[in-house]
Amino acid sequence: MNVRHRRGINLAPPGDYAVDLARETLGSLAEMYVLVAACPACLKNAPIDRWELGRQVGKRTTLANLAKRLKCSGCGNRASNRFLIGKLPRD
Repeated sequence: MNVRHRRGINLAPPGDYAVDLARETLGSLAEMYVLVAACPACLKNAPIDRWELGRQVGKRTTLANLAKRLKCSGCGNRASNRFLIGKLPRD
């Protein structure tokens, strides 16, 4: 499943970019990546400010642990929410 972000960034499940959610942390994720939270229940996607999130929960928190804590702002769903990871275009 590929989704297109409003800024023209192609989003995909993390496997497409070989990002290991269990090991990757907010601090170790390359700057060219953007995070989007996706809800399977209502299909809502919301961009995540990874820098602000890192200040709140710590930059050493793994993406897998964060994905378990996601809550949809549209329907309130807490089950099976996930991150989509997009790669910003390089100039």
